[in-house]
Amino acid sequence: METTESSPRSVPWTVRDVWIGVLLLVLWIVGYIAATFLVRTYSVGLNPGLFVGIAELALLVPVWWLAVRKYGAGWDTLGFRRFDAGSLGVGCGLMLISVLFNGVYSAFLAVFGLRAQVDLVPIFAELSSPWWLLLAGIVVAPVVEELFFRGFVYAGLAERYSWRKAAVISSALFALIHLQITAMVPIFILGYIFAYLYRRSGSIWPAVLMHVSTNALGLGAAYLLSRITLPG
Repeated sequence: METTESSPRSVPWTVRDVWIGVLLLVLWIVGYIAATFLVRTYSVGLNPGLFVGIAELALLVPVWWLAVRKYGAGWDTLGFRRFDAGSLGVGCGLMLISVLFNGVYSAFLAVFGLRAQVDLVPIFAELSSPWWLLLAGIVVAPVVEELFFRGFVYAGLAERYSWRKAAVISSALFALIHLQITAMVPIFILGYIFAYLYRRSGSIWPAVLMHVSTNALGLGAAYLLSRITLPG
């Protein structure tokens, strides 16, 4: 996918800083799994959306520590820059291809009785209010994850490695944190598309907007189905 786009501007943090951030990400994953186990085991009455939102916001700690606090990085350096409208068009085209792939991939998994994603319909059906989960999934997660995986990890790795290698590593990590083995391939592809959009535009906004759209479609559909299937 070589084009005439320019690479994102140089960032002050090093590859070493990125790998420290990855180590903190591993600790985050362990903590998330442990917290999920405790919440379920002891039936803690914490709204799933609030739980997810807090967990997502915790990913900002490595970014703050290793980029903002250490180097004084601002919003611009972290990727929140202006971008050309053409990047959105490219993003929409790539996302359409991704949706088609997901359909084929889901059909393939269905042959073996597997699902690509966790079924969120029962979760929405049990919630008295869906707004925390919708807010966490549609707003908080896309912004935080793009800031961490593209604005921090990808941008830092691209300082030393080729953009493709940096995209592969950041996308693999992006797939890993979703903790869904059957969904890792499509999530990896999404991560690679988001990294490409960042490289093309020099901004994480196109990736954020595509990420928001993806999550909104998935969560919105699950919520609507939960309303339709409610008893009575």
